[in-house]
Amino acid sequence: ELARLVLPPGHEADGKLRAIEASAVRASELCRQMLAYAGKGRFVVEPMDLSALTEAMVPLLNISVARLAGLRLDLPRGLPLVAVDATQIRQIVMNLVLNAADAISEGGGEIMLKTGVTSVTPDLLVQCVVGADLPAGDYVYLEVRDDGEGMTPEVLSRIFDPFFTTKFAGRGLGLAAVLGIVRGHGGALGVSSQPGAGSTFRLLLPPAATAAPEAAGPVPGMTGRWQ
Repeated sequence: ELARLVLPPGHEADGKLRAIEASAVRASELCRQMLAYAGKGRFVVEPMDLSALTEAMVPLLNISVARLAGLRLDLPRGLPLVAVDATQIRQIVMNLVLNAADAISEGGGEIMLKTGVTSVTPDLLVQCVVGADLPAGDYVYLEVRDDGEGMTPEVLSRIFDPFFTTKFAGRGLGLAAVLGIVRGHGGALGVSSQPGAGSTFRLLLPPAATAAPEAAGPVPGMTGRWQ
């Protein structure tokens, strides 16, 4: 970047410098994903509203998946706050939504984003890919559901393995990074899928110790379909 600043417009080295810059950015992204998978990413944790955090991403998500699928939203407000790193949770949402879009034939599907509070039993937790040893109780959840092609049991058993991918292009680190971030936040992640019946990923986060602030009046969450 510094070298390009001192070059005159149209200099023959500009293309090579841009290539170096792009490679450095990709390497940085790869390192961040590997750190996230290992649960060693840098977290800045604060109480957050999971619905509001997800809702703020909707315009970007819509641009990312508009060619493949529509977004359907059920993001009620007034949920208990969760103690999270907002950047890391955004990475989870983006990776899960892009994964859902990849499972849908072009222009022919729908991705559901839903948040809420659920009472979790030990039997449900033991089925999670991470967080099986968490205590039973109430958890705030984010659910990403698609009506795509679904996964076979063989693929489902490997989707969180680093560098495993069924895509023509991709590094196979998106879902692996999701797993590491969930682990680092002391949460749980469950997934269910059947061939031809779509897939559902559910992130479970324990409520923060700080109670959610009361609104001055009813604050509706975002629901409906993004157009």
